[in-house]
Amino acid sequence: MELLPCLLVFFLLHVPLACPAPSGIRATLTHVDSNGEFTASERYRRAMRRSQHRMDAIGEMLTVSGIDARATVHDGLGEYMMDLAIGTPALPFSAIMDTGSDLVWAQCQPCVECLPHSPLQYDPSNSSTYSASPCTDSYCTALPSTCTTACIYHYDYMDSSWTEGVLSTETFTFGSGDPIPDITFGCGYNNSFNTPFYSSGLVGLGPGSLSLVSQLGFGKFSYCLTSIDDLSSTGTLLLGSFADLKEPASAIRSTPLVADSYYFLDLRGISIGATLLPIPSDTFANNIFIDSGTTFTTLPRAALELVQQELRSVVDLPPANDIPWFDTCFQLKSGEVPQLPDMTFHFSGADMVLPMPNYMVVDMEAGVMCLAMNPSSDPVSIFGNFQQQNMHILYDVAGKTLSFAPAQCDKL
Repeated sequence: MELLPCLLVFFLLHVPLACPAPSGIRATLTHVDSNGEFTASERYRRAMRRSQHRMDAIGEMLTVSGIDARATVHDGLGEYMMDLAIGTPALPFSAIMDTGSDLVWAQCQPCVECLPHSPLQYDPSNSSTYSASPCTDSYCTALPSTCTTACIYHYDYMDSSWTEGVLSTETFTFGSGDPIPDITFGCGYNNSFNTPFYSSGLVGLGPGSLSLVSQLGFGKFSYCLTSIDDLSSTGTLLLGSFADLKEPASAIRSTPLVADSYYFLDLRGISIGATLLPIPSDTFANNIFIDSGTTFTTLPRAALELVQQELRSVVDLPPANDIPWFDTCFQLKSGEVPQLPDMTFHFSGADMVLPMPNYMVVDMEAGVMCLAMNPSSDPVSIFGNFQQQNMHILYDVAGKTLSFAPAQCDKL
């Protein structure tokens, strides 16, 4: 059956058909604070609290001894939401996009412990394309679960949040794309989150078998994130064939992904302007985790102190010492913002050049500008999404490569 007639039958009659699989997916990304009436200072404080939760979670996740905690515990806090729809007929909702976990899940009705801010009223009994996964399903055995007639999963996050429900399959629609049947997801009847969670589910984009990118066999995805200071604009998530970088070849840089379980990069050094900072070569021995869900980059204290020291030498402003959510701030004079040199992160085989708006927060309300970085919790550092803004970033999961290029993300 040709694609157009297939989709017409699907939409008009709600008859599930084996429509041709899409070669890619495009979805819109909005910041989690875009619907709130927050001042700039409030947004930065909220982002810092989320970053701290995320950093603590990832640090614990990678240092737990004994069993491989990465198979059972995940970070799961997020910053950007994507638009999608679930079921037949389709119910639209927003879910957190998360590169730090694998499970796709949505809140289901009737929920016992419910997300307080979720508008989604998805009852699987009302969907003609819903199916509970059997105990023999390979995805069921990949999760902590109990099974008699259906696969009951329990998925923990490191801040003691969790989701629990029935592992199932359903038809999902992403953005304005075609419906995609038989995606395995968690139908969450019990969902408990200790940090503010303003969506109705989560889409895991990690490298594990349960993630959306792995289930669909695309092998790659990309995103382009707009600024936290421009909440009226939207970013873009692209999967499969849509994920190719369209920027000029001369602007694209590539570096290896150096771990199988998470998206780690090999960071070799940092420069401010033409000055390469004297960071010891073993400082980043555990490398750095690139993450969509942490706002501000965290670095080992020894490296961060050298960044702070060099920054103080090039910024001709008095320090602002009473800003609780950042370590290094400067008092603006008459509201004028000075121009600072670029900061460069030297990854293996690729330099990522950050203009000033990608590493300095300017809070005109408080009359300060601050370095958008903080000390990390050992042993892991995180390359946050503030540093990734207006950068088109491609995860070639199959090829174990991360590529990037500067972009105007609201125009992508």
